[in-house]
Amino acid sequence: MAKPDTNQFKGLLDSAHSVAVLLPKNPSFDAVAAALSLKLSFDQSGKPTTVACPEALTVEFHRLVGADSVSSHFGSRNLVITFPGQTEIVDKVSYNLDDKGELNLVITPKPGTAGIDYKRLNFVSGGSQVDLAIVFPGAEIPEILAQTKQFALTGSEDVAIVLETLKLPISSDAASNLLAGVEKVTANFTQNTTVDTFEVAAVLMRRGARRHDTANPASYPPGSIPAAPEPSPDWYSPKVFSGTTVS
Repeated sequence: MAKPDTNQFKGLLDSAHSVAVLLPKNPSFDAVAAALSLKLSFDQSGKPTTVACPEALTVEFHRLVGADSVSSHFGSRNLVITFPGQTEIVDKVSYNLDDKGELNLVITPKPGTAGIDYKRLNFVSGGSQVDLAIVFPGAEIPEILAQTKQFALTGSEDVAIVLETLKLPISSDAASNLLAGVEKVTANFTQNTTVDTFEVAAVLMRRGARRHDTANPASYPPGSIPAAPEPSPDWYSPKVFSGTTVS
């Protein structure tokens, strides 16, 4: 697997003020762990970051730090009205509801001016307020981000390499997420591993990563888990207890 181009990523990130991280429908555990770790790091660096996924995350992901911050949609739903060349004559903006319940926006011009030329107003629905979109495999690019600079990452190992190489913050929470993603995608380091995989794991452990208990009792060899003792044969027989009568 090719390593991410950290030099290109640095150039994009340095020029960005805010970031969007896009996940696909039905994302893998590894991708979600990586996306949340990016958010933790970038937020700590002063670059507000949004993680968006078209579908709500299932219970499986809730052990990851920041899972509750994932949004099911991206982009502003606001309607923005601008007044090119007319800002200086606007006195105030208000609104009211008419007799039919219709909403009216009222733009009041300053006294002595000619008034607002409605033909020169601009209306913008939604819009992107991010400078960089980080895209995981299978994620769809919203139309409002079509012109935004983009960078592709695949999972936790990629993200760990980028953050460590660029000396970006890796908190213990971010490290724990990344390690959980690596463990998941490698089946606890039993498949799809390289030397880089173990080096990444070592870096994350030094950063304070906490390992999650992912043991599956069904995978234990027979007899390794003591069975519950069988009750004695007379357990189910009716019992008669004698007592002392108090007069």
